[in-house]
Amino acid sequence: MNETTVFVSRLNRLERDNRWLKLALGSLLLMLAAVALVGSMMPQQIPDVIEAREFRVVGADGSSRTTVNADAIVYIDENGQSRAIIDALGIAYLDENGTRRAAMNAHSIGYSAGNGLRRSSMDAGGIWHFDENGNIRAQMDTDGIGYQDENSNLRAFMTADGIGYFGKTGDIRAQLNADGIVYVDEDGIIRAQMGSIQTLTPATGVLTRTPAQIVLYDAEFKVIWRAIQ
Repeated sequence: MNETTVFVSRLNRLERDNRWLKLALGSLLLMLAAVALVGSMMPQQIPDVIEAREFRVVGADGSSRTTVNADAIVYIDENGQSRAIIDALGIAYLDENGTRRAAMNAHSIGYSAGNGLRRSSMDAGGIWHFDENGNIRAQMDTDGIGYQDENSNLRAFMTADGIGYFGKTGDIRAQLNADGIVYVDEDGIIRAQMGSIQTLTPATGVLTRTPAQIVLYDAEFKVIWRAIQ
């Protein structure tokens, strides 16, 4: 291949490259011009204020799935049932039957059963759990934790001072505190103690606190067994 042929070949390649460069540059200029044109038109197409009574988001079948208006934001399931609502009162969640199951507002959070009865709530005062009849069964507040039976009798508690368990009639049956553990029978008689125990000396009427020990009593509160540390 002589020099003339090589030169012609390179010239042809350069012309082809030049055509591609012109095409690419022309395309880029066309895109920039289009962007500039759209940009010049956009301010005229975007209004400063959009006014409407309601906005709706629809599903593929055209049914409303979310609505936004001056009163609330509502999410709607595929069956047309409202499932979540945000309004001035707070946030609410509804089940597939339209029953409000959970709600949150500025003051509290609550959960309800399928029949609409409140089952749990929480506010600045504490946390409460209710049974199917609406009775408080458990609560936790600044005073402690308490559990009540179906007749609203306190059955167990835990506070900063200790832990206690009550019988069905409300009588204390067991207690745990800084002094130790006490077990009481159904007649109100102490049957067992463990810890530092305060005793009364009948002859002097003086109360004394004994070292840590375990004491068992009979039904007449007489000591039947004792182990002292």
